[in-house]
Amino acid sequence: MEKYEVRVRYAFEGTYQVVAEDCDEAKRMVTKECGLVLGGNIHTTRGDNEVTNWNFGSHPDVQILSVKEQDRGGRAKYMAMCFYDRIEELRKDIIEAIRQLLYAHGLTEITFRDNDDDPVWVIWFDKHADPYECWVTGLEITDDGLIVLATIKDSLEEVACYSPFELGASNIDWLNQMYEAVRLQLENINGNS
Repeated sequence: MEKYEVRVRYAFEGTYQVVAEDCDEAKRMVTKECGLVLGGNIHTTRGDNEVTNWNFGSHPDVQILSVKEQDRGGRAKYMAMCFYDRIEELRKDIIEAIRQLLYAHGLTEITFRDNDDDPVWVIWFDKHADPYECWVTGLEITDDGLIVLATIKDSLEEVACYSPFELGASNIDWLNQMYEAVRLQLENINGNS
């Protein structure tokens, strides 16, 4: 038998309902005056009229961060870092954020207006695994993910990337850029209406 040091992260996710002047104050209240202590309960130092409710599960999600094998002298022989679960969780969080932005505006899809200034670029692979540089022209929300609509740079052919199977719909950096593009376009629509 060998000794292993397993580094983990316990994550509790839930919501607070707060009464605040604006979004910044709401974030500040939750960051500074709401919390959880291991072995304790969810709590707040704000009054019931300010933090009106909260909803958290009682069991955390467990994420393995790393596994370190130790030799008989206690020195580390090997360390394996585990990123897949965290990357997959972040990918799902960004797609959910895009979904919520669209739903908040009564939409399930969005077409990006003229993207000549600063489009979001992705790589799309055809059925022969040949890569093509594309700019994102729109997004569609589905029950189980996201469809990224794009135009191939050289041929101007329209293509679609279906999450989570294709790189254009799973790369977290590109997804974050898509989220920002959706947010900015929807803010501009609201600001101009």
